[in-house]
Amino acid sequence: MVALDEVVLPGDDIRDVINADETQVILGPGIRREGERIFSIKPGLLRRKDPGVYWVDSHQKRYVANRGDNIIGVVLGKAGDIFRVDIGTSEPAALSYLAFESATKKNRPNVNTGDIVYSKLLVASRDMEAELVCVDS
Repeated sequence: MVALDEVVLPGDDIRDVINADETQVILGPGIRREGERIFSIKPGLLRRKDPGVYWVDSHQKRYVANRGDNIIGVVLGKAGDIFRVDIGTSEPAALSYLAFESATKKNRPNVNTGDIVYSKLLVASRDMEAELVCVDS
């Protein structure tokens, strides 16, 4: 049985800890939801803050990408139709020329090495390269 302010390990089910009567629950770093299952994805202390924010507090120095996160990254270079962007993970993410708002093959965005981009993670998996998108939404 897992409780607040206790050590959790990757794979520990924490659905029972989260209050069912809360109207909105926000899962922070270290916690993932797949279907009805809510579990820890990294080791550390399970923490809670009002109103309904849960996260795993750990001494991890590198960012772990999660789909849907808003990211500020630095463009490392261009490779064909893709920019390589450093987002603080173990490998750079890919940002396509066509992933910008109203970008076409003729109307390419003016992005250079060293520029900072604000984007959203479209694909984030430990088995695949992270993909970014810069679309207003």
